[in-house]
Amino acid sequence: MGALLTDMLLRAQRGRRVVAVQTGGPMFLGYVLSHNAELLLLRTITRQGLPTGVQTIQMHAVSQVHFDDRYVRLIEFKEHNPEVVYGLPATPDGMTDENLSMVALLQHAHEVHQLIQVETHSETSFYGFVARLTEDELLLEVYTQFAEADGHSVLDVDSVANVVWSNEDTRTIELLLKQRGAASKAEEL
Repeated sequence: MGALLTDMLLRAQRGRRVVAVQTGGPMFLGYVLSHNAELLLLRTITRQGLPTGVQTIQMHAVSQVHFDDRYVRLIEFKEHNPEVVYGLPATPDGMTDENLSMVALLQHAHEVHQLIQVETHSETSFYGFVARLTEDELLLEVYTQFAEADGHSVLDVDSVANVVWSNEDTRTIELLLKQRGAASKAEEL
């Protein structure tokens, strides 16, 4: 790799920004501490933004470097908002043993406008808000892991295997949506 790589690494190092470095083996996430034609020295982090150590990578093994893309910005976002992303998960209020069912849980998510993760028996997963619910069907307002609107999906309620009420991903999406909403309101003023 040559001048373009060097420029990108310098930019990331000066801006104290995360890079994703792909080698023939694993991908590394981290902050550039130092680099030359032979070695890259990274302070590595996990995909959750938690520090893991300091890693040297031989430059000839580097096949790709990603900087300021959606995935890297998401990792930086998680790293800078740990109290929300990794905070105590919310639990659905009012759900008791007597009324605990998939339909009741989905109905409650609809009523309180809770972003949930829906896992299906076909091993697909959706993040979103319950827009409508019947006895048999669920209309979900879907979002990507980057909090981008991704249309609507209709699911058979019987196809829902699990509902995740609150986890790292749902809290990250919620926080991103709140920040975008606040930014939109500020622009209107």
